[in-house]
Amino acid sequence: MADLYFFVSKDKIEDVVDCGLKLSEWYDRELIIPGMSESKKVLKAFLNPRDDAEKMKNTNYQCVRLQLELDYCWVADASLYKMGQEDTRTMELYYNNIVPLKDYCFGTFRNPEVLVTTSVLPEYIKITGEVLDIPLLYENSEKLYLTNLREKYEEFYNDSGNHLLYAFFTYLESKGMVTRHEDNESKNVIFFYTGSKDYTVLRIP
Repeated sequence: MADLYFFVSKDKIEDVVDCGLKLSEWYDRELIIPGMSESKKVLKAFLNPRDDAEKMKNTNYQCVRLQLELDYCWVADASLYKMGQEDTRTMELYYNNIVPLKDYCFGTFRNPEVLVTTSVLPEYIKITGEVLDIPLLYENSEKLYLTNLREKYEEFYNDSGNHLLYAFFTYLESKGMVTRHEDNESKNVIFFYTGSKDYTVLRIP
């Protein structure tokens, strides 16, 4: 079983808890899931409730936890779907990267969305905060994605993040927030913070 999160407007929360989520009423969109011959209605849920920061902060919404069989759950990259509305190549990339939840590696997508292809019965819906919630091992999917990406490149370059920091400080320099002094012989660079005595020393890649 998968534990997923879904936001419901508070004026409908009682109906959802009593009657469940009927796919034909609550579906987000219709699309063709890989391996399926015809389009399916899907309800969009989240792996982490904090992945929808807007509704998480909105007092008009209540987060509920859904328990679903893995066979009815697929994961896609919501960022690609949004950009794909205006670019067919990106939309094709979105469809090509839809994977079964059971095969999804957490942190692969910056903004993962879980596409649920079935209705959810009321006994598999719990209001978060009213029962013992399942502990979440990461803050949100975006931060997990960025952390994994940093670790991947740090391992690739074997430089403890020096390349990424150098790129970041070069960006700050373009904004006039730091100035640099390079020692080409030692391959080091000092970035001095504008209006401050602070500085950062990095290696020149």
